[in-house]
Amino acid sequence: MTNRTASPIETERPRDLLRGVGALHQPPLLILIGLLLLRTVLLFVGDTIAYGIARTLDPAATWNQSIVWSNLSIVAIDVVTVIVVALVLRRAGSGLGAILRTTTPGRDIAWGLLMTLIVHLGFLVTTFLGNVIAYQGAPPAPTSTFQPPLWLGLWCLLVMPATIAVAEEVLYRGYLQSVLTARWGRIVGLVVMSAAFGLQHLALTPYDPQAWLARFVTTFGAGIMFGLLAMWMKRLWPLIIAHWLLDVVGLGLPMLFFALNGGA
Repeated sequence: MTNRTASPIETERPRDLLRGVGALHQPPLLILIGLLLLRTVLLFVGDTIAYGIARTLDPAATWNQSIVWSNLSIVAIDVVTVIVVALVLRRAGSGLGAILRTTTPGRDIAWGLLMTLIVHLGFLVTTFLGNVIAYQGAPPAPTSTFQPPLWLGLWCLLVMPATIAVAEEVLYRGYLQSVLTARWGRIVGLVVMSAAFGLQHLALTPYDPQAWLARFVTTFGAGIMFGLLAMWMKRLWPLIIAHWLLDVVGLGLPMLFFALNGGA
């Protein structure tokens, strides 16, 4: 029986796992760019498919009306994201356990709940800044009268926030931030990762230049916030928990409310 030599990242203590990823693996630049744009491309593909289906069912359907159905494809994209990161880490002689392993689950849950308060406050700040930059004040009131079915509201509450939290934290903070930091330093790595994180959210926003600007500024700022918390925590599970609860409140509950209240 041969003894397998542990990779550098696997011998890191849990508190050092995020630092270990970048130290272990530096992908070619083209692959790194592909990983930065992975979710943006896949999300726009999901939007396009949803638009095509909506137009088939209703020729009058618009892009902005159909984009809500991309909430279904997001979960599949999340699964693909995690698989891609797992494959990249495997080629480096490691695996997802390198960034998801924990020896202190109770502590991570407690920190995750504290992080939830921090990220909610931070997201309020970045949302305010996004609206000020894009609209010079409050955004216009939404005019959509779409009523999602109840099953979609439950899907957006019970399934989607969990898969998004895992996939985005694994890709952006667990892998990309570590690799980018090792390549270009903490500040550049943080900014580039946050820009990619913000860019992907354009695919989740109805097409409108001001709305896109507001969403990019908001989520770019959120990426900076999550990235700084990742530097501080040096492990991923507290951020996954905080991200999950943020999306439950910010995405899942509003969609369920619209489903239960006629889209009003």
